Amino acid sequence: MPGTRAENAPTIRHYDADTRQKLAAGDEALLGTVTAQVHVARLKDALERAHLNRVLHLRGDERVLDLGGGAGRIAFELAPRVREVVLVDASEALVEAARARAVREGIQNVRARVGTVLDPRPEGPFDVVILFGVAAHLDETTLDALVDHLATLVVPGGRLVLKEPVTTDGAPREDRRSEPDGTLRYLTHFRPREAYPRKFARHFAARYQAPTCAHLIPAFMGGTEAAAVQTEQPALRVLVEAATPALVRVDPTLQRLEQRIRRSPAAALLADVPVLQDLYVFERRHRRPVSPTPDLSVVFIAFNEEDCLAPVAWEMIDALDAAGVDFELVMVDDGSTDTTPDHMATLAACDSRVRLSPNPKNLGIGGALRNGFDAARGRFVTWAPGDGQIAPESVLELFRRRHEAPMLTTVYRSRDDAWYRQVISKSLNQMIRLRTGQVAKSGGNYLFARDVWTRFAPRDDDSMMISTAFRKNLRDAGETIIEVEIDARARVAGHSKVLNPTTILRTLRATLSMSKRGS
Repeated sequence: MPGTRAENAPTIRHYDADTRQKLAAGDEALLGTVTAQVHVARLKDALERAHLNRVLHLRGDERVLDLGGGAGRIAFELAPRVREVVLVDASEALVEAARARAVREGIQNVRARVGTVLDPRPEGPFDVVILFGVAAHLDETTLDALVDHLATLVVPGGRLVLKEPVTTDGAPREDRRSEPDGTLRYLTHFRPREAYPRKFARHFAARYQAPTCAHLIPAFMGGTEAAAVQTEQPALRVLVEAATPALVRVDPTLQRLEQRIRRSPAAALLADVPVLQDLYVFERRHRRPVSPTPDLSVVFIAFNEEDCLAPVAWEMIDALDAAGVDFELVMVDDGSTDTTPDHMATLAACDSRVRLSPNPKNLGIGGALRNGFDAARGRFVTWAPGDGQIAPESVLELFRRRHEAPMLTTVYRSRDDAWYRQVISKSLNQMIRLRTGQVAKSGGNYLFARDVWTRFAPRDDDSMMISTAFRKNLRDAGETIIEVEIDARARVAGHSKVLNPTTILRTLRATLSMSKRGS
């Protein structure tokens, strides 16, 4: 959908005609949707509105722009909780329907007007912009222009909520509909799920992304569309309508269940969903100055952590910002084979304090740490894994106590590890004690002054034992190391990459090469 009304005419004509036809038939619940079944449309609407309410926490003094808001199904949902909602849509028929509803229901803080997504600023700026089912109608050039335009509409720190159809296999698709005479009715672009965070990264930080609702439809039912058609049977239609309130309540649980099933062999029982609707929440980025020598460098290491890297990194950024720390994040991808590098690139595009320092191949924890420590520019340096097991509070505690010793290292208060992990850990600690004469009690990250790495970095050690060797060099030189107790958290997602044969062999070789003489 191009930016002007003239260029946008085929789609506008389609929605104008579709709206008037549905209003004449009394099918107001179907306005602005291609769903043919009223009861299914109501169920989808209820699920999506409930999902939106879970992730969008509004204040009474906020202003909301519903861009491409149609007949106002979202605008009227949000109106009671905010100061004002401005609804803009290119279809005159849909805007007329929204205005009529506002009059009919006596709602005075919803203002609807005709316009396209690239019209001049509509009485902005806004605290929240809603963009549902709009970006999919835009070509790449127009979408790029929209991203820049939205940056002028959303206040710094404000939110952009996007809901679009996306593909689940990473391949773009199109849905092109034409009239019998060949005239284009409308064109929809189904982009890969990761496309929108990349597109909006110039001005917005991705804070949330998930399917709008669960899709636990068995394969034998033919997928979600076929299942919807089957519900046209009177008995099933009544069942769907009766079950809607309950489905809205349990949908978050069903989504988590579906994610687990689709990662297991039982995934074959579920119907494939090549295109689904994803809900995104973006935050308008503040332009923060970049310091050439920040107070703190946090080295973030990750190997195949696509499921958790972004939320873990944003949690760290938010915590450091809230604490007023001048920092940089040094992202080290240790040769990942999934989309971890893409997530890191998106983070760097969103925040200039994020720098990339990729490893050319999988060197393991030691190689990733050495890479990051060498690249760090901060006066003090620490690190955190991309799985979220070390909380930002632990990093802030180390930074708060940074002047107490050349190095502060951490000890976990307790860890609920499986028995085999405890056996491996105790065996490794015993071997370290025998080889070095020191007890290896550190379980997590550590913080040190930048020059400490320059003076005491272990030579030629890229194994998991690099941290032990680093501490040993400090102790051998008579430097003080303070231990700080921290809590270990569960991984955000995924599984541990430490207990695999390659890592274990690297660790054993490095441990056996260590001695009481130094490293």
